[in-house]
Amino acid sequence: MEQNMFETCVKQLVTITLDKPVTTEFYNGTLFVSTITEDQARRVFHALSKSLGQVQVSPIGDTGEFAYDFV
Repeated sequence: MEQNMFETCVKQLVTITLDKPVTTEFYNGTLFVSTITEDQARRVFHALSKSLGQVQVSPIGDTGEFAYDFV
């Protein structure tokens, strides 16, 4: 499946912010990042918010996965 430029840039920003490779996947416009800690999720949230504007983050249970919605 072909990624668009937005998704590619967002995934690169996540990798740069965390300074380590993580699993990132877009589904229906929502970015899912795993497996990360709450502190790492917060850092990603701030980086995305600073670069892209309003972002909402939600933990996916206790799985270490977080969902980021761009609003």
